[in-house]
Amino acid sequence: MSLEPKRAYKIVLIGDPEVGKTSIRRKYMGKSFRTDYLKTLGADFAAQKVNIEGEIVLLTIWDLAGQSIFHGMRSSFYHGCKCALIVFDVTNTSTLNNSLKWAEEATQYAKDSLQEIYLIGNKIDLDDSRLVEQEDIINTAQKIQQLTKFSPKVYETSALTGTNINELFEHMSKKLILGDTTGEKDYEMPERIESRVESTIVEKNHQSTKDEISQLKIMLESLEKKIEDINSSLKAVKGLINKKE
Repeated sequence: MSLEPKRAYKIVLIGDPEVGKTSIRRKYMGKSFRTDYLKTLGADFAAQKVNIEGEIVLLTIWDLAGQSIFHGMRSSFYHGCKCALIVFDVTNTSTLNNSLKWAEEATQYAKDSLQEIYLIGNKIDLDDSRLVEQEDIINTAQKIQQLTKFSPKVYETSALTGTNINELFEHMSKKLILGDTTGEKDYEMPERIESRVESTIVEKNHQSTKDEISQLKIMLESLEKKIEDINSSLKAVKGLINKKE
């Protein structure tokens, strides 16, 4: 069986700052392709090949910074996105409330490419500090469905212990490839979500195809050029102001 992927899926990890998006990605995929981009451009990514029921596919997961300063840049990273993973912190109720804003942003900028939305409550290892109840999560998922017409799948995770991280990505991968054939109820939240697909990580991180890497480099280089132009313009304006003073 060839290990070259026949299909590729772009995923975005979104949510408020400090909810654990990057930690979730690292727990599943390891280090990113370029760790400096998150601070510079407001987005970072990692790529990984996985085997889903005998088919090799490439997942590229984009970790988008949650700070408002990056809002303008974030919009371009949604292009071609197949799935949005909205992460919130179960110890911070405002991050759950803001999930509606993130769902709206994803559907607005991803447009017709978006196929799935997941709502992920992270940091369940902090049980003593938990403020978000499962009923609150289900209510928010229902609001997201009313707002976006997507019925989000709900998961609770711990990036620290790894609880439900593999199950989340396995379920997402199968759903993207095969569709929802499991007959699950919306907003299912068992104590432990069992894996319904045997998914083996075949190759990690820098094993993505040359075409995929080339496309990513072109986009990132273009964004870097835009930032350089903006910085040059700001310096010029600042120089004019200093002269007038």
